[in-house]
Amino acid sequence: MWLRISRYVAVAGYPIDRALNRVRALRSDGAESLLAMIVAMLYLADLRTGFIGRPRADRGPWKRYSLHDLAQLAYGGQTEADLRRARRSLDMLVSLGWAFPTKQVRRYVDANTFRSEPAVRRLNLHRLCEMTGTSWLLSRDRQHADRNKGEGTASFETGRERRERKTLEQLQRVRETLPGLYGDRHAGDPPAGAKSEAQALSTILDLLGKG
Repeated sequence: MWLRISRYVAVAGYPIDRALNRVRALRSDGAESLLAMIVAMLYLADLRTGFIGRPRADRGPWKRYSLHDLAQLAYGGQTEADLRRARRSLDMLVSLGWAFPTKQVRRYVDANTFRSEPAVRRLNLHRLCEMTGTSWLLSRDRQHADRNKGEGTASFETGRERRERKTLEQLQRVRETLPGLYGDRHAGDPPAGAKSEAQALSTILDLLGKG
C-alpha cells in the first residue's frame, strides 16, 4: 500500500503534466502530513456517507468543518503554513481517490455580496477501505449503524434534485410576481416600462434570497 501511495500520489509543486510522471517519491514530511490529515478526517467523517461534519443538536443541516478547523485538528495550528499544509494534504487525498473533490459553498447575502461558508467535503470510505483491505469492516460497521440509527441516510443525489426543484419553483414564483418583467417573448418585445437589466436582476435575486 505504501508503495502505491508514495509513487502515485500527486505531490504538490510538480507541473500538472508531470504530476504522475516524476522522479522522487513522497517524502517523509509529506507522508506525515497526509497521515495526520486522514486520521483527523476519519475521526470527523460520518461512517455511512463519508460526510465531514457533525449533526446539530437542534437538527437541521450538519455543521461543516472549515480548512482552519481541519488544520487545527490535524496539525495543532492555524498559521498560514498550517493552512498550506492542509491544502496540500487534501489535494493528495483527492488524487488517491480517498476523498471526493471539495465543493465550495457561497451564500447570497444581497445584490452585491456573497458569503463563503465551510466547503462540503466527503471521504471515499469505499476506496480507502478497498486499498487497505478492510472493506469487510466497513460493511459490518455500516450494518451496525443502520440497525442502531435506521437506514435513512442522507442521499446527495436526492438533495441535489431537491435543491434544483426548489430553484425552479422560486423562478416560477418570480415570473408570476413580475409578469411585466419578461415582456412578450414570442413577439420579441421588451417589457413595457421595464427597469434596467441590473435593477431587474437585483429584484429577482432579492426574491430568491427571501425564498
